[in-house]
Amino acid sequence: MKKKHLFWLLLPSYWILTAIAILAVALYAFHSMKTLYFGTLKTDITTRASLLAEQVFPLMEQSDLSAIDALCKRLGQSVETRFTVILPDGAVAGDSHEKPDEMEDHRNRPEIRQALGGSTGMDRRYSRTVREEMMYIALPLLDENHQVLCAVRAALPMVAIQGELNTMTRRVIAASLLTGILAMGVCIAVVRRITSPLRDMGSAALRFAEGDFHLRIPAQQTYEFNQLAEALNSMSDQLNKTLSALSEQRNEQQAVLSSMTEGVLAVDLHERIIHMNRVAAEILGVPSEEIKHLLVQQAVRHANLQEFIKAVLGSQQPDARDLTLTGQPEKQIQASGTVLRNASEQSIGALFVLRDVTHLRHLETVRSDFVANVSHELKTPITSIKGFVETLLSEEWEHDEETHRFLEIISQQAGRLNAIIDDLLTLSRLEQKDGHVMKEPCNLPATIESAIHLCRLQAAKKNIRIETDCPAELNLQINGPLIEQALVNLIINAVKYSDPEKTIRIRAAQQADTVAITVRDEGFGIEHKHLDRLFERFYRVDTARSRKLGGTGLGLSIVKHIVQGHNATIRVESKPGHGSTFTIVLPI
Repeated sequence: MKKKHLFWLLLPSYWILTAIAILAVALYAFHSMKTLYFGTLKTDITTRASLLAEQVFPLMEQSDLSAIDALCKRLGQSVETRFTVILPDGAVAGDSHEKPDEMEDHRNRPEIRQALGGSTGMDRRYSRTVREEMMYIALPLLDENHQVLCAVRAALPMVAIQGELNTMTRRVIAASLLTGILAMGVCIAVVRRITSPLRDMGSAALRFAEGDFHLRIPAQQTYEFNQLAEALNSMSDQLNKTLSALSEQRNEQQAVLSSMTEGVLAVDLHERIIHMNRVAAEILGVPSEEIKHLLVQQAVRHANLQEFIKAVLGSQQPDARDLTLTGQPEKQIQASGTVLRNASEQSIGALFVLRDVTHLRHLETVRSDFVANVSHELKTPITSIKGFVETLLSEEWEHDEETHRFLEIISQQAGRLNAIIDDLLTLSRLEQKDGHVMKEPCNLPATIESAIHLCRLQAAKKNIRIETDCPAELNLQINGPLIEQALVNLIINAVKYSDPEKTIRIRAAQQADTVAITVRDEGFGIEHKHLDRLFERFYRVDTARSRKLGGTGLGLSIVKHIVQGHNATIRVESKPGHGSTFTIVLPI
């Protein structure tokens, strides 16, 4: 629909209102003048009829009808007025223009009927006698007893009045047209005065929209327009500041995203790409400038990444995965995704951070292979050393006390070194499984009892009780030996770091779609600052105490890898002096 200018919306309205006002004034003036003219004529005719009545009265008392007729003709000729005297029976006693005896009965004339009734009568009509439109005024002539003697009528032609009225009409029309033309010019000037500032301010607003924020709208004469001009100038300042801040912020964000060593990919709810930085484009092998607003499926040809994006958008929950991107060369990436929200906390898509860990994975593989190979190579000489030392400590050999003590130290350290190698080999095997372990239906209480049996000898040395609470019918799809080893490591740690005569409680319970296995001790406890690093390799809370108790520093790391292989989680709660609680949460 074509838009109209405000000028052409206002101007016709002003013209119509002006025309209505002029027409109303003209009609009122015409009506007033017409009323004035007829009122003046009526008064004039009434005065003439009264003068005639004063002279007719004595003649009526004398019943001199011929004198009355002569009086009418004489006065009518002198004042150019038609006079008529009508008797109560309707007969004409005298007339200024006709012979009375030739005139018809006048009782049915409206003005005569009113005058014979005792009141002043008036009528306007065409007279066949004089052949003109006339105004008639008839006055009753009363005797001393207030009886009507006759009706005295005076009449004047309407020609003069009609001429005056026609002249007045022409003058009113001419004045109205002239006033209308002048009013139209005034309306045009007024409307222009209204629309011109608006048009100027509209042009200024367009220049503001184009980025010309140095333009200023001058002060206006009217209060409202001046307020609008000040508001637009203020808006220009605010827009300038806001756009400058946004531009600076965008440049900073671009600089940050471009300088990141991780790839950043943002998509909307329809899987269209919102942003991709340079590193992400290099990782995925796509041009970052040409794929904006494309669907992920159109730009990225890696099915596992597409599936990960769908999963995060579908669940609206943060997630992280290790992905392999096929190609030349093959890439290993760590991908983490989270929900992308606007200022109103509404989800508008998802944000993904991609990190190329191909080199890191290669180094980890090299390290794992090195540790495994070294451990295998060290296993044989350590076993030989331990065997020879045990032989030297047998009863077949006699040594002095100092030599015997040295041999026991060698045996103890060889055993400790052998335990470290065993743990390293276990960790290596778990890492080589890449988080995948064979699972089969297993009775959890039997697994827990088997683990307790393996630790009972060490617990008995410190007279530590082990209590269990587990439903006998609780079966899970797990790797029994690995879960048993994890529980053994937790129980051994609980025994090591608990005083004699304490109690270790093991409890298993089903919670919705998970099973929680809890190992709680009454030992020394762990400070909160150590909890985050507790499952790192060789990390020790108290190095001196750990060495004294003979720990390898790998037990909890092995537990963590076993738990991760079952897609499970482990958490620890501890407070110094109040013991520790380790909880393994296995999915059903």
